[in-house]
Amino acid sequence: MTTLHSGVVLTPEERLARRRLIVHDALSLLTLFLITAVIFALTWLLHRSFEDHREELGRRWKTRGEQALAAGHPQSAIEALRSALAYVPDRGTEIELATALADAGKTTEAMAYFSTLWDSAPGDGTINVQLARLAARQGNEATAVLHYQEALDGTWQGNGYDRRREVRLELANYLLSRGKSDQARTQLLIAAGNAPDDPAIKIQIAGMMEKAGDLDGALGIYRTLSTRHGAPVAALSGAGRTSFELGMYRAAADYLSRTLAQADAETLPEAERDADRGMFATADRIQLLFPAYDLPARLRAERILSLRNTAHARLAACSAAPATAAALGDLVDRWNQLPARLTVSGLEQDPDLEQTIFQLVCDTETVTASACGQPSGDDALILRIAKNPGAVEQP
Repeated sequence: MTTLHSGVVLTPEERLARRRLIVHDALSLLTLFLITAVIFALTWLLHRSFEDHREELGRRWKTRGEQALAAGHPQSAIEALRSALAYVPDRGTEIELATALADAGKTTEAMAYFSTLWDSAPGDGTINVQLARLAARQGNEATAVLHYQEALDGTWQGNGYDRRREVRLELANYLLSRGKSDQARTQLLIAAGNAPDDPAIKIQIAGMMEKAGDLDGALGIYRTLSTRHGAPVAALSGAGRTSFELGMYRAAADYLSRTLAQADAETLPEAERDADRGMFATADRIQLLFPAYDLPARLRAERILSLRNTAHARLAACSAAPATAAALGDLVDRWNQLPARLTVSGLEQDPDLEQTIFQLVCDTETVTASACGQPSGDDALILRIAKNPGAVEQP
């Protein structure tokens, strides 16, 4: 039997041969497809294996670099982090490498690296704080402060609240090192207002306030901490120290006595404990000298008379030198206007005279300190009282 197809008559043998050819071509195409699929799968697996291996190597070098950086070995960190970047380019690793360069003292290279990173992310807090540190190292105060401010306003990975506080305190320290106490106080007030209820952080801020000259602010923090049950000994010591510097000797004696009585007072540095003991002794003695208004009238009169004798002896010793006698003329005239004979009973009955004598005592110690140098003994303590008599008995 024959078939007519496109004008051509095929025999059964030809049809069979044609079918075999079609099947053969189909099998060839299928085989080629399968081979291609296998090659693709093998290539993908090899590529994936290579990528996984490269990522693993990158992670290992990055870990080594981070460990070296944390251990204070920046040069080793630089080598490891560069190897990590060769395997896996990563922004975080680039920041760590730039940090290692800065820690290794390669300031120019680190500055260039961080500047490049900053161009692509000017709001990154980590990059800005590193640029601030590098600018500070180079003595470029304006640039350092600018980048610190940008770090405070920037974005942070992780706990940005804590990182911003740390940066603010770092900025305050930098300003203090540059003699900018007023600007430092501003930053510290913000930090104090935003600080968590953590005694260690608050004590740190209070200590920096002392350095910035904000004794009242520091005392406020120390006082608050000192009212807590189990008050930190550092807070009690700080309250005593700042009270003492402010001339609040009654409060200073109270806080310092509590400090020295604490079981954990030994945790304070030895020099600080010695200073606390010295301040306590001074504050305690000043309270024994000071003629407080709430004292019994006779005891107050006795103290006024004692202060009068001490200051008069100081004046006599100071005016004995011809070079200083002229400068003390007005004081001598005021002393000569006092009654020739003073008694406890007489003073007890004359509060106005008591006040006149006390003011003259304070003025005498102040003027003689300028004319004859700093005094010692009770004269030095009276001079402390003279600087701010109204603060002595403040609780």
